[in-house]
Amino acid sequence: MKPYPMDRIRNVAVVGHGGTGKTTLVEALLFTARAIDRLGSVEAGTTTTDFDPEEVRRRHTINAALAPLEWREHKITLIDTPGYPDFIGEVVGSLRVCEGALVVVDGVAGVEVQTEKVWQAAADQGVARLVVVNRLDRENASFERAVESLRARFGGGVVPLHLPIGAESALRGLVDLVALRAYTWRDGEVREEDVPPELREEVERARERLIEAAAEADDALVETYLEQGTLSDEEVRRGLLAGVRRGALTPVLVAAGGRLVGAGPLLDAIVALLPSPAAVPEVRGTRPGSEEVVTRPATPDAPLAA
Repeated sequence: MKPYPMDRIRNVAVVGHGGTGKTTLVEALLFTARAIDRLGSVEAGTTTTDFDPEEVRRRHTINAALAPLEWREHKITLIDTPGYPDFIGEVVGSLRVCEGALVVVDGVAGVEVQTEKVWQAAADQGVARLVVVNRLDRENASFERAVESLRARFGGGVVPLHLPIGAESALRGLVDLVALRAYTWRDGEVREEDVPPELREEVERARERLIEAAAEADDALVETYLEQGTLSDEEVRRGLLAGVRRGALTPVLVAAGGRLVGAGPLLDAIVALLPSPAAVPEVRGTRPGSEEVVTRPATPDAPLAA
C-alpha cells in the first residue's frame, strides 16, 4: 500500500453490540474496495478479521483486528472489535487510537446494552461517530424503528443520511439524501438510479430534516438557511462535517453487509465525514518519570509516545 498524507488517512473503529454483523460488514467494505477478492463468511470461519482459531470456533470476534483498504485516494484502516461485554477493553483500546467510529446497530433490535456502552466510550474520547443500521434484509428489520430507538437514547442529533429502498428480504438499495440519488444492488453489482417515484415524498421530508440539522451545526449556515430556505448540496456536506466532528450530529446509514448493500456509500461517508489524524487536537500526556505535561501532534515527525 502506498504512503498517504495525513489528511487522506482515516482510522475507524467498528463497534457495537454482539451479533450486529460488524465482522460481516468489515468484510463487505474490504471486498467493495477490492482489498480482498473473495467474500468471507463468519459461519464458514473465512473472514479476514476473525482468524484466531477460537474466534473461528465460537463464530464471534474476541480480539480487535486491523483491516486496511484504499478508497478514493484515501487510506482507511478499520478496526473490527468484539461486541460482547467481556471484551470491552478491546473496544476502549481501539477507540483510543482512532479518530472515527462506526457504531453498528442491528436492524431488528435497534439500540442494545452494548450500543450504549460503546457510544459513551467513543464520546468520552472525543471520537466522531457514524451509525450504521445493519442487517436490514432480515425478517422484522426496520430502519425507521432503529432510528427512533437511537433518537430516544441519544437525542435529536441522530439524523438519517440514507433511506432504504425495500424492506426485509425485499431490501434492494438506498437513497442518498444529500445527492438525491438511489443505489441498488443485485448479485453484488451496484447501480445508480433516480429516486423511485413512490419514495419521493418521504425522501423530500427526510432531506429537509437533514438540511435543518446541517444548518444548525454551523452558525454561518443558519443565516443562509433562514435567508434562502434551503442549502446547496455542498453546504449540507459542510454542515454535516462540522456537526460530526463536534459530536453534535450523528448521521445514520443503511446497510446489509452480507449482501454488500450500502458498502460503497458507507466508504464514501467515512472519507467525507470522519476526521483524519491531522484534524484532531494534539495528544496531552506526562513525561516518563515526572509530572511534566507534554503534547504530541499527530504527525509522522513527532517523537514516539505511548
